[in-house]
Amino acid sequence: MIQVAQILFILSVLVILHEFGHYITAKMFKVRVEKFYLFMDAGFSLVKKKIGETEWGIGWLPLGGYVKLSGMIDESMDTEQMNAEAQPWEFRSKPAWQRLIIMLGGIIVNVILAWLIFTIMYSTVGQKFISTAKIQENGLAFGEVGQKAGFRNGDKILSVDGKHQPSFNRMTLDVLLGDKVEVERNGDKVDVILTDEMKGEIISKEGKGFIAARRTISDAFIDSVGVNSVFKRFDEFVGIGNKKFQYFDQFTDELKNNKNKSVDVIVKRENKELIVSVKVDSEGKIGLNSSFFIAPNYQFKNAAVNQIEENSAAEKAGIEFGDIIKSVNNLPINNVKDFKQFVSTRKGEKVSIEIIREDATKTITAMVSKKGTLGIGFNDKTAEVMYTKVNDLTISQAVPAAVKESWALLVYNVKQFKLILRPKTEAYKHVQSPIGIARRLPDTWDWEFIWNFTALFSIGLAFMNLLPIPGLDGGHALFTIVEMITGKKLSDKAAGYVQTFGMIILLTLMALTFGKDIYQLVVDKVL
Repeated sequence: MIQVAQILFILSVLVILHEFGHYITAKMFKVRVEKFYLFMDAGFSLVKKKIGETEWGIGWLPLGGYVKLSGMIDESMDTEQMNAEAQPWEFRSKPAWQRLIIMLGGIIVNVILAWLIFTIMYSTVGQKFISTAKIQENGLAFGEVGQKAGFRNGDKILSVDGKHQPSFNRMTLDVLLGDKVEVERNGDKVDVILTDEMKGEIISKEGKGFIAARRTISDAFIDSVGVNSVFKRFDEFVGIGNKKFQYFDQFTDELKNNKNKSVDVIVKRENKELIVSVKVDSEGKIGLNSSFFIAPNYQFKNAAVNQIEENSAAEKAGIEFGDIIKSVNNLPINNVKDFKQFVSTRKGEKVSIEIIREDATKTITAMVSKKGTLGIGFNDKTAEVMYTKVNDLTISQAVPAAVKESWALLVYNVKQFKLILRPKTEAYKHVQSPIGIARRLPDTWDWEFIWNFTALFSIGLAFMNLLPIPGLDGGHALFTIVEMITGKKLSDKAAGYVQTFGMIILLTLMALTFGKDIYQLVVDKVL
């Protein structure tokens, strides 16, 4: 519900201010505004009230919003008024340059909103980003697809298409949008060339997560095992043969070097090291995600609850998203493994859990299930704690920095749109509706995140509306610009056909993206 509330809040802010951009510019040029709606009122509205010449309301369908201007064919598809003689207060009576400003009013407000939010955020909480330099001090780890594309565990990315990117999150996006990646590998510089087909495989199988900070081998443990597994729950991998490893990717790489062979795996079990002999298959694996499952061993000082199973012991006890575990039965707990291991020994018993919630300490009593679980999961905030760089900016520094960031986001939108138009990448399959976006939002209400996301989304909305597609602001603006150049105006009849065609395209795209995200939601919840 929090995710739904967040996306509705963000959409409401963006839609209202976008439409206000059209409204205020229309009023500037004395164009009558008949309606101002948040969301679409197809058939009926939830709330409406007429003030002066304008009907203000909220529609029932959360798909954007609109202002209806007298003398204009828009989303309402009302062409009846166009048959009458043009009146001075109508949109169609105004000079082309005024109509162009009205059409671009919403886009301009979206850009100004992003710039304003970034300015306020930078001058208050600072300009924050995950530092590329910090996160790859020991090199990076790559998924299987990333390694297939030419990356190697331990690589450090120096530049993408000749440009160094100090922000790690931005850098991972640069890799997917770029063509040539220069990496440092064992002291040498190596170029990795990414094809559209390889980008498509990365996007579909691993996404931006195909690059990550290297995880030490002690930061992972076996969380569950199958019936025939030679490993036991809570085992930690240490090495293979006579080799002990510092990073988990070194362990998996060594397995790949021993395909179809038997190896002696060194594991740590109950604080003792022992040897487990296993057969490595033809893919260089030993049953990971089939006979046993690995879990990251987050340190609790950097981890908070982000999963609560329905009807679980944790839910019944009142544990909430964002809680940080401090101790169990008055015993300090340092990490996820220690927590799960302790709880597994208390099957069917009550445990006292001390948590930190909103900077206050609270004790909760929970009944451990007969399986020895509480039904909670955790997220890791290590990246935020260890790798985040904060630039504290004055207001005079924040203003140009916000302008630069807004422009950079607009450029990224253009690059991503180009990627979507390249069929071999299959990036078009991953376009998301508000439903898909909402599922990516955090489960806790975080104003800093919400405002930053609103600014990012505002630039995205500005770019989308700039597209010269009939039905969007960019489509209206394009025809107006052509009119200004040629001196010829599109007839009302032709404008109606164009608007209808544009709306069909937009509604079809919306149906496809919403349908895909709804289907995925059902699959994830039911299957």
